[in-house]
Amino acid sequence: MTYSQEQEQLRETLRAFLARFGDDKEVWGRLTGELGLTALAIDERYGGFGATLAEVGIALEETGRALLAAPYLPTVATAAALGEAAADELPGIAAGTTVATLAVAEPGTAWRLDALATTARESGGGWRLDGVKEYVLDGQHADLLAVVAEGGLFLVRAEETRRTGHSTLDQTRPQARVVFDGAPGVRVGDGRAAAHAVDLHLLALAAESVGVARASLEATAAHLLTRTQFGVPLATFQALRHRVADLAVKVEAATSTVWYALRADPDELPVAAPLAKVVATEAAYAVTAESIQLHGGIGFTWEHDAHRYFKRATANRLLFGDPVTLRRLVGARAGI
Repeated sequence: MTYSQEQEQLRETLRAFLARFGDDKEVWGRLTGELGLTALAIDERYGGFGATLAEVGIALEETGRALLAAPYLPTVATAAALGEAAADELPGIAAGTTVATLAVAEPGTAWRLDALATTARESGGGWRLDGVKEYVLDGQHADLLAVVAEGGLFLVRAEETRRTGHSTLDQTRPQARVVFDGAPGVRVGDGRAAAHAVDLHLLALAAESVGVARASLEATAAHLLTRTQFGVPLATFQALRHRVADLAVKVEAATSTVWYALRADPDELPVAAPLAKVVATEAAYAVTAESIQLHGGIGFTWEHDAHRYFKRATANRLLFGDPVTLRRLVGARAGI
């Protein structure tokens, strides 16, 4: 992949920053205050930088690489999806004072947009929403919810809902159940806008998963180069080298697929986004699972980071649709 000088500088700055402050409890304030990272995809008129999805993709790769435990992904993806339709909310998101997230999945039907039980009814010049959403990323901590409901995409203030945290495999990324019981909302888009919002979250998870996969692969290769057996590095054993080479191919395929989607024309995104999510999350899952095996005994301990990367990869693989569901979606949208 080729990147502009500005993109390379963004990557270097983020990597150095996250290496230093990634585990800091105040990392969110630093990300938004010092770097203005949530402002990337927001127009300059609303306090943003007016960057493209490519720059957001770089940021997501690096936050995935660092296993960032902060609500960056749902906030930046939701902001990109809303655009000017939520102009009043964009300055707060750009400044980092508003955490936003997308509520899609429902009990029983999971991520299906054609079987939504959440309803929105007009009331007093506004809208009232009723229903239940599951697996809402950072739902407990969000200030603003973009809700996919029957009739389109709606904005709801989080304090107008009831929220309950889920127990999650990846403890660095909270999820919540959100109940809407006549919650007041604002309609910001139709069904196409709702589908576009989901596509952007698929793409965001794909970009993050590339960072997860690449970091896990690099750690595995470093281990094999330094760990010795029978007096020689493990990397000298051909069987292990072949396994790592196969993983490297998966990571490069995922990178290419994701970057094609990040740079795709808007009319290509409905196919490119779910395809990128499948390829990237499957690669991340394979790499992180193999990493635990290739690290040997230490890979199975709580003290090593291998299990943390595996948990993030496993969760990303299932969020917003599992690989089987998304393959069917790609086929239907591509007409095959």
